[in-house]
Amino acid sequence: MTDLRQLVARLLTAISVLVFVVLLIDVLWGVLTRYAFGHQAPWSEELARLLLVWLSMLGTALAYGQHSHLGVDILLQNITPEARRLAEIAIHAIVLAFVAAVMVYGGTQLFLERLDAGQVMATLPVRKAWMYLAIPTSGAAMTVFAFDSLVSALRGTTVAAPEV
Repeated sequence: MTDLRQLVARLLTAISVLVFVVLLIDVLWGVLTRYAFGHQAPWSEELARLLLVWLSMLGTALAYGQHSHLGVDILLQNITPEARRLAEIAIHAIVLAFVAAVMVYGGTQLFLERLDAGQVMATLPVRKAWMYLAIPTSGAAMTVFAFDSLVSALRGTTVAAPEV
């Protein structure tokens, strides 16, 4: 499963870098057109919003997959190794259930509802539903990471979070 985890992490990283570069160019173009030409390109703000949502959701999944989210582990540091292993199993199982139910299932339902609504962005020929697709996409990646972490915890080979 670690190979799948690494593949998903690499894919998220590549897509996030691409989205960030496009976001940077878009925001710079918006600023340039506002100050150099007297009016902002009408689509740049809406595109920036769409890209920022995607970048945030992909970044959230990537941070979870790399164990770099903020965490309070003082309790885990002060319990026995067996209790710590059981706590980690419970934590990963809860995260897996939450992500699968809320982000993947709920996010997919939200995306489909918005797709059926047919709303189009004001300045872009893009349906608003595509912004909501970031939720189940991020959730799917987090599901892979949570499942892999759960399997590792069950095997007793939990990967420690990076030290900061």
